[in-house]
Amino acid sequence: MSTAAEPRHPSPANMPARRPVAPVTTFRELYLFGIDSSSLHAHHQLVAYGLAIHADADGEIQPQDQPRLIGLVHDTGLHAGQVAVALTTLRQRGWIRQTRRSDRYDTADFRLTIPAQLEPRLRRRAAAQPTNATSA
Repeated sequence: MSTAAEPRHPSPANMPARRPVAPVTTFRELYLFGIDSSSLHAHHQLVAYGLAIHADADGEIQPQDQPRLIGLVHDTGLHAGQVAVALTTLRQRGWIRQTRRSDRYDTADFRLTIPAQLEPRLRRRAAAQPTNATSA
C-alpha cells in the first residue's frame, strides 16, 4: 500500500510565467492606459473600452464601425440608460468627442479623445513605465 505524498508548499516555480508589458505606442493604447488609471466609475470605463474596441490606432471610429447606443448596450451588458449616462460623462470629461452634438446617442458618431490637460502627464507616465516590467 502506498502512502499519500506530502502536501507541497507553494514556491516561485509554481507561479505562472510572466509576460513583458508592451510599451504604449499608439493613441488608442494611451487612451486605454488613461482610462485604466482614471477615477471613472466602472460602468463608464466599460463603455470607454467598448468604444475603444471599435477604434483604430489613432482613436478614429469609422462610420461602418460606430457601435451606436444599441451596440454599446450589447458589448457591455449595461442598460441603455446606463450607457447614455456613461457617454455623457465621457463626453463632458473629454474622453470622447461626439461629431455632431445634436445627434441622439442611438445615431451619434464618436471619436476617442484624451482630456487636453491630462494628455502630457499620461504620455510621461506611459513613457516611464518599464518595458521589462511584468503584468499579472
